[in-house]
Amino acid sequence: MIRSLVAAKSGSDCRRTQLIDYLLALLGYQYERNRNELLQVWHGCVVNDFDHGCDEDTADLLMRLYERGHKEILRPLLAGYRYSDGALAEGLGTFYSEQLERNPQDFVSALAAFFPKQQRTICRMAGETDGGGMGPETEHKVLASLKAIGGEIATRCARGVRAGNQDADSANSDLPAEPQKK
Repeated sequence: MIRSLVAAKSGSDCRRTQLIDYLLALLGYQYERNRNELLQVWHGCVVNDFDHGCDEDTADLLMRLYERGHKEILRPLLAGYRYSDGALAEGLGTFYSEQLERNPQDFVSALAAFFPKQQRTICRMAGETDGGGMGPETEHKVLASLKAIGGEIATRCARGVRAGNQDADSANSDLPAEPQKK
């Protein structure tokens, strides 16, 4: 299977190459090389006016690697907030929210690599999630975890989460109510 994937990589378009890089990394074949190739494409989402096929699909592949235990990918995924919009912003916001809920210590540790304003923005995206905001139980759990972690970064992140969730709530309050079923 690995030989077939490596052979298929030559001459493939960017999207197919990314998928092959992901599969090879997942299989443990030259993990660092294949991960780095995905991260190089991801760099297109992180740097303004640089795009070599990076989009929400690239983010999804990296998120899947992260969720399979490749923790070194979290910081580059957090850096993706910079120029994300549309589907990419929704996907990242949801991912950030989920990671704050599941792995708050790892999330806060990765945030340390960013400036305070960037930390607030990333946490604000987590609070907004996909635009719908965190549910009350999730927000309570995340805020309690951040309080338990303590420190400036966790406090800043909690403020960002609250602000993002409030923004999502106020944006959604303008939507018409769901029709009641009889």
